[in-house]
Amino acid sequence: MDSFTHALFAAMLLYNPFPGQPVFCAILGATLPDIDFMFRRISDHDPGLFVFSHGGFTHSIPGILAVSAGIVAGFLSWQSLAGQVLDLFPLLTVFLFSCAGGLSHILLDVLAFPGIPLLYPFTSRKITAGIFPGPSLVFLGVSLALFLMFIFGFPVFTFFSLIAAFGGMYILVHVGLKVFVTLKHRGITIPTFNPLRWLIIRVSGDSYEVYRTGLWSRPGHVKVYPRNDGVDPEIICRHSNDPEVQRLAYYSYIMVAGSEGDEVVLRDPLREDGFLFYPPSYKRVRISER
Repeated sequence: MDSFTHALFAAMLLYNPFPGQPVFCAILGATLPDIDFMFRRISDHDPGLFVFSHGGFTHSIPGILAVSAGIVAGFLSWQSLAGQVLDLFPLLTVFLFSCAGGLSHILLDVLAFPGIPLLYPFTSRKITAGIFPGPSLVFLGVSLALFLMFIFGFPVFTFFSLIAAFGGMYILVHVGLKVFVTLKHRGITIPTFNPLRWLIIRVSGDSYEVYRTGLWSRPGHVKVYPRNDGVDPEIICRHSNDPEVQRLAYYSYIMVAGSEGDEVVLRDPLREDGFLFYPPSYKRVRISER
């Protein structure tokens, strides 16, 4: 469903000025970045390849270029099998519109937590505008409704301007909410699926303060997580380049450390304690104190 939302967005964006094959290329470009859900076995098998998972490499700018080049290769193969003369200009069109569709995909994804590694391989740091809590249920619902209307012959694309205006206003409202909450609460502000409820993370000395709040209500119970609970930070520093530690950092919103016997446990308390549920995997890792 997430891929369908992106594909529909790309198709509607480009349908009127560029009907036919270019729109098909844009739809492919907007859909294929989510093929990375098939890469999970790679990242599970080798922690060092953590970026090859859903929302990873194919959701970066270089990844979009690679996906678009793959679509061009597919069209080359199709032309060759069909016995057609290879023509550079149509292939350039395929590449450009595939890129346009892919960029529309990551444009939507970068609006939501936990973000995407937009600049990988230069950095694996996830980037997000933080105005949506993951895939927007509203966008998904509208996309499904439009798809059903299209299937039953309703002229969806004739209402492009109205739909685009709705989508733009919806995004602007959430931008306004983000600005309001950010000005009111110091720290990292994370939206929930209820736009009136937010999660706040503050760094206070050597600990994190986490609480839920409404737009106008007083903050709820504050949960405090020591960053290094009785653990020498030097130990964590020595293991910072371990693949499993890097994978945990990639999946986590915050990381804290604590001792358990002769081992140090690094974990993301937000996901373990139910403040957030996505991503569901790789919430903790154990390292040696030596």
